[in-house]
Amino acid sequence: MNRRRIVAVALFAALGVILVRDSINTWNYTRSVNMGIVVSAFSGVFLVTAALKMALTDRPIIKSRQIRTVIRWIIIACLVFFIVAEGLIIADPYLHRAELAGNVDWLLVLGCRIWPDGSPTLALANRLDKAAEYYSEHPHVKIIVSGGQGADEPIPEAESMAEYLVKRGIPEVSIITEPRSTSTMENFRFSRDLLPPDLEEPVKLVFVTSDFHVLRARILAKRNGFEAYAIPAPTPSVILINSYLREFFAFIKSMLVDY
Repeated sequence: MNRRRIVAVALFAALGVILVRDSINTWNYTRSVNMGIVVSAFSGVFLVTAALKMALTDRPIIKSRQIRTVIRWIIIACLVFFIVAEGLIIADPYLHRAELAGNVDWLLVLGCRIWPDGSPTLALANRLDKAAEYYSEHPHVKIIVSGGQGADEPIPEAESMAEYLVKRGIPEVSIITEPRSTSTMENFRFSRDLLPPDLEEPVKLVFVTSDFHVLRARILAKRNGFEAYAIPAPTPSVILINSYLREFFAFIKSMLVDY
């Protein structure tokens, strides 16, 4: 093999192993299958298979040069789109920080999965800790905890979230629970229903969610009549790659259908 082919084989094999290992680690943590796990696993297997094929034979998988060229440009276009979208997802938390909001009366915490015993996962606990920190500096705000009950969850996420915040010393009278939502769009839609109807829109609020989720959440907040500013919570390292990969597909879906 020439040097260029060796580099390609090594790169494909390394990326493939990383993606497969990421899928395994994420499944071990969540014990559930999602788009991020499926895409990561299949992409990893494909890259490893392609690396083996390139290492064992010089013959191209697709014989037609024209078809190979078309496929190559399609892959390049998809990679460029993916990189641009991920760049926006990574940058947005820094562009719409809570510090820019000024005075607000509402703090919305977006829910995510809880454990079978009803306690928050680390990702959700990180969001709630950020909310508690904000409340300690702005004790006049009302905190809305938003999250429904999944098929494998013993209680609505909002109930678990409220209990966690109370244990952190936040008064129950300062917490409003929204236990119906099953998506980010519903987080904002149902939370808006809990606010006074005479509030002039857009309603300014601060919301807390995981860092990878800020861009999509902020756009959906605007679609529901909010002027939203974000407090990004750190994503657990074990699901970091998978979360950003899954968010790419969730972002596309939300931009097309969540209205």
